[in-house]
Amino acid sequence: MKIKELDEEEPGSDCSEGFEIVRVSGAKRALVGAGARVLFYPTLLYNVFRNKIQAEFRWWDKVDQFLLLGAVPFPNDVPRLRHLGVRGVITLNESYETLVPTTLYEAHGIDHLVIPTRDYFFAPSFGDISRAVDFIHKNASCGRTTYVHCKAGRGRSTTIVLCYLVEHRRMTPKAALDYVRSIRPRVLLAPSQWRVLNCPFIVIFFEYLGIFFIFL
Repeated sequence: MKIKELDEEEPGSDCSEGFEIVRVSGAKRALVGAGARVLFYPTLLYNVFRNKIQAEFRWWDKVDQFLLLGAVPFPNDVPRLRHLGVRGVITLNESYETLVPTTLYEAHGIDHLVIPTRDYFFAPSFGDISRAVDFIHKNASCGRTTYVHCKAGRGRSTTIVLCYLVEHRRMTPKAALDYVRSIRPRVLLAPSQWRVLNCPFIVIFFEYLGIFFIFL
C-alpha cells in the first residue's frame, strides 16, 4: 500500500485508489498559508515583470467564446475586462491576494463570485466547483463572458475552467488540460487539483447535473 499525504480539508481525497490516506495536520496547512502570504507580492511582481517583457506571457487568455482564464486583475484592469465583454468574475484568491473589491466590479456592471482557495497545493471544494461552473454556464447562456482568475492563472483558476470544459464541452480531463495548455502553456495543476478532475464522484455529479438542467 502506498502512502499519500493529503490535506485534512482537501476535496476528493478519497478518490485515489490504492493509497492509504494520511491526513495532514492543521499546522502544516497553516505553514503553507503563511508561506503563500510571504511569497505573494514577490511572485506577483515577477509575473508583472514577465508580462511586460515577454509578449507570450499574457495576463489572461481566451479559452472559448465566453470564458477568460488569467491572473489576478488590478483595479485599472476592470474597465478593460468590461470592454472585452466580461460580465462575471470568479476570484479564487484568499482575501490578502484580492486586489479588486466587489464594489468596483459592481460599479462596472460585473457580477463577482468569490471562492477563497489557498494557494499552491489546494483545490476548491466540490460545492464551490459546482457554484463556479454554474456561474460560468449561466453567463455564457446569456452571451456574457466570465473571467476566472487566481494569482497567476495556473492552478486554482485552471481547475475551475477544466471542470467547466468537462461538464459543458464534454471533454475528458486530459483533453481539457491539453486544450487549455495549448492556449496558456504555463498552467500547472497540483496533485489535489488534478485529483478533483479525475474523481469519479465529480464525473457522476456533473452527469446528474446535466440531466437536471434538461428538465428545467
